[in-house]
Amino acid sequence: MSQKGWIFDKSKCVSCKACTVACKMENNTLTEVNYRWVIEKESGYYPSAEIRFTSMACFHCANPACMAACPIDGAITKDADTGIVLIHQELCVGCKYCMAVCPYGAPQFNEASQKVEKCTFCNQRTEQGLLPACVITCVGRALEAVDDETWDGEVPDGFASRNMTHPAVKFKD
Repeated sequence: MSQKGWIFDKSKCVSCKACTVACKMENNTLTEVNYRWVIEKESGYYPSAEIRFTSMACFHCANPACMAACPIDGAITKDADTGIVLIHQELCVGCKYCMAVCPYGAPQFNEASQKVEKCTFCNQRTEQGLLPACVITCVGRALEAVDDETWDGEVPDGFASRNMTHPAVKFKD
């Protein structure tokens, strides 16, 4: 099986949030629903204070906690060809169990539809050979979409352990 995932270069992100806006436009999501967002983390003290940014989304985990927690068979699936984890809106009952267990906060509740949604890796674009909207819009080129990467390495402070779900993301400095 192939596994699509993300490479995020923390040193290139300027927190412009173009990835968030592009995602919202591509997926026509509500203001309170974010498939991709940027976390700002401050550390240190003057004169060595620092701020780092991390672009977050669904990391299409090898062992998705959301899929295991969902009580509706087939409502959340992992595509055998791409590794993309999808929530099927026609089956979702909006119970929010997937939201409760995801260590990355990816599933988002849509008040209007009363369903849970999340990043689809721009499946509608990637099926046509295009890159996800967040990737092509990233001003600093901090975000890449890749196939079959070795998903290991250090994670940002406060990021959940890789051993929990084996997320398809690699962080670079």
